[in-house]
Amino acid sequence: MKINRYGILSLLAVMTSLVFANVYALEDPVQLDSGKVSGVALNSGIKVYRGIPFAAAPVGDLRWRPPASPIPWQGILEASSFSPICMQQPRSEPQVLMSEDCLYLNVWTPANSAQQNLPVMVWIHGGGWAFGSSSSDTYDGEGFALKGVILVSVNYRMGPFGFMAHSLLSAESERGVSGNYGLLDHISALQWVQENISGFGGDPDNVTIFGESAGGGSVYSLIASPLAAGLFDKAISQSTWIHTNNTTRLRRANGFMDSAEAIGDAAVNEKLQELGKLSQGGNSNKNVLAIMRALPATDVLAIPSPVTATADGWVLPKPAAEIFAEGSHNHVPLLAGTNDGEGLYYIRARPLPYSTVAEQFKARATEYGESATDVLNYYVAKTDADVVKMEIDYITDTTFARASRELVYAMAQTVEPTWMYQFTRNPDDPSQRSPHAAELRYVFQTLNPTDVTSVDMSISDNMSSYWVQFAKSGNPNGTGLPDWPAYTLETERYQIIGAEYGQGSFLRKQELDALDQYIYSKNALAK
Repeated sequence: MKINRYGILSLLAVMTSLVFANVYALEDPVQLDSGKVSGVALNSGIKVYRGIPFAAAPVGDLRWRPPASPIPWQGILEASSFSPICMQQPRSEPQVLMSEDCLYLNVWTPANSAQQNLPVMVWIHGGGWAFGSSSSDTYDGEGFALKGVILVSVNYRMGPFGFMAHSLLSAESERGVSGNYGLLDHISALQWVQENISGFGGDPDNVTIFGESAGGGSVYSLIASPLAAGLFDKAISQSTWIHTNNTTRLRRANGFMDSAEAIGDAAVNEKLQELGKLSQGGNSNKNVLAIMRALPATDVLAIPSPVTATADGWVLPKPAAEIFAEGSHNHVPLLAGTNDGEGLYYIRARPLPYSTVAEQFKARATEYGESATDVLNYYVAKTDADVVKMEIDYITDTTFARASRELVYAMAQTVEPTWMYQFTRNPDDPSQRSPHAAELRYVFQTLNPTDVTSVDMSISDNMSSYWVQFAKSGNPNGTGLPDWPAYTLETERYQIIGAEYGQGSFLRKQELDALDQYIYSKNALAK
């Protein structure tokens, strides 16, 4: 009898597997390095394996450590249900099971046999490195599998569990580092893919990583990390979430943030004092670490530490921007881009605290200084009527577009083909610009046909096909798709994807150049 992952026998799942046993040629169960796993056959002919452990549960003494190998199991693991989502602050949607034991992945495969060598796409979800999961129905992998690729989606540690550095954690580490645990989870999942995906009919030599927002920030970081070298062959970064307040150095301040260790030390000290966990006479380093690891997960979530990708000398030998500038990043075909109105999402969620040009100027001058004339010229409206539009542009450029261009600039200087896009469709109101995350259901083909038009369904079909073609060949172009020219430093051509298709050049070049100059100069002064 098959065993349920949570120790509950599932007779229905056993019966289902028996019904489909003679229909699908892909041998089931699949033999993994850690044991055997059985999946679920969908009506479409796709087979899905949900909740496969790719690492040991990062709990107890494994909290705030690099991921360890999964614990082997006996018998057949029934992969019919998604795992718990990683710890995060509750949100408005219906609550699902959360746990620190969350390092699981999911596989959708169309393979008829283990010898098919199909392209593999590994999805990294967004959510500000603080919330989200691979089990969201937005990220259902069936559509991709129906187009001939294997889709793998992964969970990873977030918030203080995944991105907090601390001097005591660094001191106990063999490499003298801390933080970046979520990025290490990505690397561990990619290692799992290399070792196991052939059993699902996948080609470990044709792996594309892709992610959106914070997932795009993860892709950005993996492209920069030497630890990820050889683990993927192509990369897609959607709305790359990298900006001045989510990247730092382990032990030195940069131009915008204190060191990651200093931030983590202060945040943990604040929380432990609040909880009365620190004695007046002081605690030994060993005792403080034990207290940290014994904290309930809800208390860890409340540690006031921002999430950052940390230049620690190991996962990221130096800040990614410096790695890209010197050309020492992983050289792979790249597809990257943004939505044309990313900031609209944030304006809707948090209305602006100001409405006039004077108020917008004051806010910008406070942030950048009145001497940053180029930034102020480009990101302060000329009339009160344009303040909101300008704010949308500002959020779009500073939070997503600048980093996306940084990626394509870096890759375009290698021999690898590079492709850039701008998505323009707003499914809720086609007359408006496309807000952050609007492209996700188009890419995954998870739009509800009753909520959108035939135009949207056509865009979704084209967009997913672009992504699949790129995963197969490194080139998004294919039969029946609108032509997409490659990005070069000479032309800076990008594809416009929406109700109408076309190309543009030098996307917001003056504005992004001004931001780059400000950021690079301020970081240079901090060295």
